[in-house]
Amino acid sequence: MSVQEEENLESNTITDDMVSDYLWKNQDFFNEHPDILIELNIPHESGGAVSLVERQVTVLREQNEQARKRLHELIEIARQNEELARRMHKLALTLMDADEPKDIFNTLYENLKKNFHADRVVVRLFANPSFIDTFATDEFAGKEVTEQSLFRSIIDKRLPLSGRMKRQQQVFLFGDDGDQIASSVMLPLHGDGWGGILSIGSFDAERFQPGMGVELLANLGEILSFILKPWVEQG
Repeated sequence: MSVQEEENLESNTITDDMVSDYLWKNQDFFNEHPDILIELNIPHESGGAVSLVERQVTVLREQNEQARKRLHELIEIARQNEELARRMHKLALTLMDADEPKDIFNTLYENLKKNFHADRVVVRLFANPSFIDTFATDEFAGKEVTEQSLFRSIIDKRLPLSGRMKRQQQVFLFGDDGDQIASSVMLPLHGDGWGGILSIGSFDAERFQPGMGVELLANLGEILSFILKPWVEQG
């Protein structure tokens, strides 16, 4: 290091005396910057015991850190929800642009698996199609199928259900390999005289927990019901 560099380093070094002199000349500094005071660790001498003041400051510092972490969590949740809403909006527009039921379902399945990390997705409509041709899909389970009773409560209440589904529901929706589904969310589909289920399954038991917020997914169920309306036999 050159002599000039050493002189520059020394000139930029803040000494204890400089700090003390600055604080003495600016005695309102901590009033104007209370956030710095909270972070300072200033022991309050009281023998071998911890003083009440020191304990109160410690508690306030811990509370401040907890509040800061919670704020960061809320900001992250808001960011994730905003991104999820954006994806949902894009998916809805794509579904509206589909020409026929098989395109609607294929688009739905591919999108949810790719953009929402779903392991399995299935739709079952307890209704008959409003068309008579060769592209009636497996999603139309029929109006008289007895298994619709397994989902009657979800459809009638029009409330999503998340968590571990019942064994009979699992087999009906996902077949014999449904045991791989460790958690899922079931969204009610409904129209004039018909109902159905959109189920999103995951191999991760922690992915869809009972009582978790699924409001955005519930909106997807409403949108899909509306999109399917022309293709479902009403009444």
